[in-house]
Amino acid sequence: MLGKFRWVIIALCLVSLTACAAPAAPTATSVPVTATIAPINTPTSVPTTLAATVTPTIVSTAVTSGAAAGGATVPDSCNALESLIDPYIGGVATTKSLGVPQHLSCEFANADASTIIVVNIGVGGTPAAFDALRSSSAKDGRTVTEISGLGVSAFSVSKNNVPAGVSVLSDQGIVYVVNSNLPIAQDQSLIEQLMKLP
Repeated sequence: MLGKFRWVIIALCLVSLTACAAPAAPTATSVPVTATIAPINTPTSVPTTLAATVTPTIVSTAVTSGAAAGGATVPDSCNALESLIDPYIGGVATTKSLGVPQHLSCEFANADASTIIVVNIGVGGTPAAFDALRSSSAKDGRTVTEISGLGVSAFSVSKNNVPAGVSVLSDQGIVYVVNSNLPIAQDQSLIEQLMKLP
């Protein structure tokens, strides 16, 4: 099951990167919003066991790795994120780089693969590219909901009221995407921690 999921993720990321590589004329796009979520306080503890509720949906961020404006950087490896991910899944059993060039893309799973978190981080994000990510995330029956108070722009993704992840564009142009079967509040908490990395 995990192997099949991994190849689907890799294929989606590569197709999205290829599609985003061609320059496009800027257009204004109206994105329907289902609700506005107020900022959520970061929980003081994270449950160590969570039930699997949905297979994460991966959408490419189409950004590059390295340094961003203001000196912010993307971590060099997936291993640099393990200590942040560990409490969210009850212990990281496997860490895999998804091998997508142009940004850091990592898959983390617990021992029985009941909880999987995919993290994508990259620099070079623009409001136009982030709007395109939001639009592509709102396809195939997925619902996109704006999140206020997190970065320049942020949204969560769910399908049939089942959470699937959170995406954020920081003011330094770094795009953070966490896809998981965790509650949205935990995805948001994880992104807030990722945004504090040096």
